[in-house]
Amino acid sequence: MKMLPTYKGYLISLAAFCFLLSIIYRQNLLKCGGPGIPFLLSTSTPEQVSEIQQMVNRIYHQVDEKIPKLNITEKIKTTSAHHSRVSLKYPKDRYCVGDQLIVQVDVFDYLGKMKTYGGDYLRARMSTSDSGAASSGRIEDFNNGTYHVHFILFWEGTINITVFMMHPSEGASALWIYRNKWHGYVDHFGKFEAPQENTETVCGLDIDQSKELCDYKDERDEEHFYCIKPENFSCYALTYVKSWRRQDKTLLTNTEKSLFDRTNVRVEIPKDFHHIHVHQCNNRVSLINETCKIGTKLEYPSGYVLKDVWHPKGCNMLAYKTLDNLNKCFTNKFIYIFGDSTLRLWLLYFQRNVKTLTPFKHYDDNWARQLLILDVKKNVKISWKRHTFPFLTGSYQSFKEERTIAREIDLIGGDQRTVIIIHIGIHFRAYPIHYFIRRLYNIRRAIERLFIRSPETKVIIKTENTSSILIHFETISDFHASLHYFIMEIVFKDLNVGFVNGWDMTNAFDTNEIHPPEKVIENEVRMLMTYIC
Repeated sequence: MKMLPTYKGYLISLAAFCFLLSIIYRQNLLKCGGPGIPFLLSTSTPEQVSEIQQMVNRIYHQVDEKIPKLNITEKIKTTSAHHSRVSLKYPKDRYCVGDQLIVQVDVFDYLGKMKTYGGDYLRARMSTSDSGAASSGRIEDFNNGTYHVHFILFWEGTINITVFMMHPSEGASALWIYRNKWHGYVDHFGKFEAPQENTETVCGLDIDQSKELCDYKDERDEEHFYCIKPENFSCYALTYVKSWRRQDKTLLTNTEKSLFDRTNVRVEIPKDFHHIHVHQCNNRVSLINETCKIGTKLEYPSGYVLKDVWHPKGCNMLAYKTLDNLNKCFTNKFIYIFGDSTLRLWLLYFQRNVKTLTPFKHYDDNWARQLLILDVKKNVKISWKRHTFPFLTGSYQSFKEERTIAREIDLIGGDQRTVIIIHIGIHFRAYPIHYFIRRLYNIRRAIERLFIRSPETKVIIKTENTSSILIHFETISDFHASLHYFIMEIVFKDLNVGFVNGWDMTNAFDTNEIHPPEKVIENEVRMLMTYIC
């Protein structure tokens, strides 16, 4: 931690450079003028850039290449769900369980002209209503107005295919550009305390350097948090922090706002077929006997739901009616849960269903306080802790206990009794994506260090849930979560961890709530316990 001096002359020069750069590069994706400059803006050689920054840059560009950079002025030239079409690719007279099904999507604008570029945010699902079966489809973008949706025919019956236009490519482009352009969607405040007095000040991940700042820097992981230094207070006096989304702040133009009108979000694209009929062909029957284990890769689709029960692809999930049946598995387990409120629901689920677990109340008194439940007789400890900034909550949280997940993992010795569960996502959607990439990559490095000292420790990673899709698109849209999922695939590739694919499950269940109903939480937890037990 250190105090930063004032650099007015430097800022003036940098501001001039940013202005010239924005003329050259119209989208102004490279954020200038703050302490968290994410990308190389000079002729620096790769050898002069840290290994972490090189990885952040590389992954950022992989994501950036997926999204066309557009500047729309007329809605009629944007993608229209109603004018687009869904058709079967390679239709067959007979479909069997286990077959691959490809659906083609051709997108058109409001004038009926086929689009010449991709980037539309689509979501696909197949379902059979009478059996409650459903699964997701994987989208392949050919970047020319044509998409393929890849399904696996997991079950027998009459199957309905739905492909939704969540956001047109022009809307997705705006969300991407503005997300990475500024830090104005969230306000941060810190409370500094000293004997007999306290004061509040502005804080954040990126802040005006013309002020005298306190820099709470993690040198190793290259992460920053800043506060404007109050007069007569030491930087060490920062005690509490809070933050919340500013829904009144927007960069969207009126034309762009029209793309996120409720009538234009999650619109089903018409198809030129009704249903397909899938048969249990004799030569396609195969029994899966293997239980799901740590080390399987993150896939999409990763399974299907049938009568409210999740069935993973290629392996079996443990079946049980209550968590009381798993008391033997819980014995002598130390389970550390790090993440947001969606993982907090897991701990509360344990607490409700395993009657021998007793809550231990910490001294904080707000929803984001650390949670701990214990079973002293069976030597069980389960804890939940928030993933630290950015963590959006209007109530003050203790800054002295804030640690990133990477730092928390470093404090755990690990052994065959230890389970670490990790999730980050929705609290990062309102910030430039380089913060998410950096945090995720630092978590990977911490897991690698953990496996050196304790390869038998089990690590489980949960992907985001689908969420509400009708409000606050700039900061909450699932488009951001779809990019997070892509980044997770890159960062955690070939790592010996287990995945609970909340993104896939909640799409199959079609819940569209960041806090899904109990049936979804139960299946997420069952997948977790399959890995543990």
